[in-house]
Amino acid sequence: MDEEIRFDSLNLSTRISNSLSDMGFEVLTPVQAQVIPPALEGHDILATAQTGTGKTAAYGIPILQLRRRALVLTPTRELALQVQRDLDDMCGRTVPSVCLIGGAPFRDQKRVLKKRPDSNVVATPGRLCDHIDRGTVNLDDIELFVLDEADEMLSMGFSDDLNRITRAMPRDRQTMLLAATMPKSVDKLAAAALYQPVKINVGGTRARAADTVLQSVLVAPKRNRAEAIERLIIRYDPEACIVFCKTRNRTEELAKELSGIGAEALHGGYPQKHRDNVMTRFRKGQCSLLVATDVASRGLDVLAVNLVIQDDMPQNAEVYVHRVGRTGRAGREGRSILIVSKGVKRRVGMLHKVAGHIEDEPMPSEAEINELVTLRLVDEIIENKPGEVAISTFDRAVESGLDAQDIALAALQMLVHETQSANGNGSMNGTTALALGVGKVDRVRPKDLVAVVCNEGGLKGDKIGQIDLLDRISVVEVPTADIAMLLSALSDSRIRGRWLKTRHAVDWDFAPRY
Repeated sequence: MDEEIRFDSLNLSTRISNSLSDMGFEVLTPVQAQVIPPALEGHDILATAQTGTGKTAAYGIPILQLRRRALVLTPTRELALQVQRDLDDMCGRTVPSVCLIGGAPFRDQKRVLKKRPDSNVVATPGRLCDHIDRGTVNLDDIELFVLDEADEMLSMGFSDDLNRITRAMPRDRQTMLLAATMPKSVDKLAAAALYQPVKINVGGTRARAADTVLQSVLVAPKRNRAEAIERLIIRYDPEACIVFCKTRNRTEELAKELSGIGAEALHGGYPQKHRDNVMTRFRKGQCSLLVATDVASRGLDVLAVNLVIQDDMPQNAEVYVHRVGRTGRAGREGRSILIVSKGVKRRVGMLHKVAGHIEDEPMPSEAEINELVTLRLVDEIIENKPGEVAISTFDRAVESGLDAQDIALAALQMLVHETQSANGNGSMNGTTALALGVGKVDRVRPKDLVAVVCNEGGLKGDKIGQIDLLDRISVVEVPTADIAMLLSALSDSRIRGRWLKTRHAVDWDFAPRY
C-alpha cells in the first residue's frame, strides 16, 4: 500500500469511529485497506495474510458496521477470546457477542445464548458443533460468516466440523475466509464456502524484527508505567529513546509524566510546524526522549535511537515490527522493551513468529536505580562536568539513603571546594552544612527550614547562615558546635509530611556554584 488510508475516511458509524480512535487505530494496515471496502459492499472475501497483520479489524469492522449477525470461527480458544474482546472494544460493547469455546462451562454458554439469541458468535469448531448437536445455538439467521486462520483449522483436523457448520447456515450469507497460507485443502474449502470472492494476497513474506535488536517484555500495571519507563531509561542510559503509545491522549499524558527527564510528545494531532520542530530537536540530539504514536513516527530514521519502549501491546505484529525497527538500524545494536499488564502478557506469544526470542525484563529496583544514579554522578563530577542534571541526580542519591551517597557527596564537595578556591571564595569560619532531605519539589521555602531548625532543633535564628535549596534536598549553614545536637534533635522531625533525613554535609562551601 503506497498511500496511507485513515479509518476516519471510511464513513463508519460515530460509535465505531470513536472506539477505533480510543484503541489507537488511525491508519489501515495493508490487509485492512484491501479487505474492508469490498467487504462493506457485501462481497465474499478470500484473503491470504500473515498472523498479526490486523485481520481481526479487517473483518470485525464490516461485521459491526453492517450490523449483520455474524459467526466467527477460530482454531484456538485464546484467539477466540481475543477476537471477542476486540469486537467488543471496536463497538464500545454496544453489539452483544458470545464466545463458545471448550474448557468453559457449557451451561453458562447455553444461558447466554438463550438470553440473547441474536448475539454475534465467536467460537472454536468443536464447541460450536457441541451446541449444534444439543440444539442450544441457532445459525439459521447468520448473515456473515468468517473463517479466521482457516489453514490452521484444517491442519488441526476440523474439516468435518467446518462442513457441518457451513451446512447449518443459510446459503445466501456473506462469507470471509482468511488464512496465512493457501494449500489445496483451503482452496477446496473456499470453493465450497465462497461465491465469486474478491481474492486478496497481502505480503507473501513476513517482515521480522532485526537480529541486532535485543527484545524483552516487562510486566507493569498502567498506573506505574511512567515510573517503569524512567527506571528503564536510567538502567540502559540510551543515546536516544522512543516510547510508543497507542493513542494521542496517552502520548500527551505519558510525556507530561516524563517531562522531568526531558520527554517530548509527538502525534498527528499537532500542527505540522510543531511536529517538524520536535523531530528536528530529536534528530539533533537536543531532545533524547520522544513519546510518539505509530503514525507520527512513520519514516523516522534516527541512527542514535538505541532504545525503544512500547507502552502497551501493539494492535498487531506488523506494528510491533515497525516499532522495533526504529532501533538497531544500519547494523547497529538496539534494545526494544514491551511493557504489558499482567493479564495481557499471554498475548505476547502471538509475536514470536515475527520477533524471535523475547526475554523477560525484570523491573529495575529502587536500590539498583539509586546506585546507578549515584555512580554516574560520581563519574560526571570526576570528569569536572557539573551541571543542573548532576545536581538533580545528586539530590536523588542523597534522598535514597545509600552508602554510596557519601562518596558522591564527598566528590561533589571536593569539586565545589576546588572551584571556589580557584575563584577566591571560601566558607564562613566556624560553620558547617546540615543536609535535610526536602527540597523545591516538596514546595519547601527557606522560612520553613528556618522554622523547623529553630523550633525543633532549638537553634536561634541569628545563628543560621546561608540556605541552599536544591530540588530534593536543602543545605543549611549552621554553627559547627551545634551540628551534633541538630542531627539528634531533627532525626525524627517532619516538614510538609516528609522526613527530614538529616545528614552532616562535611566541608560544604556556601557560595554560588554556577
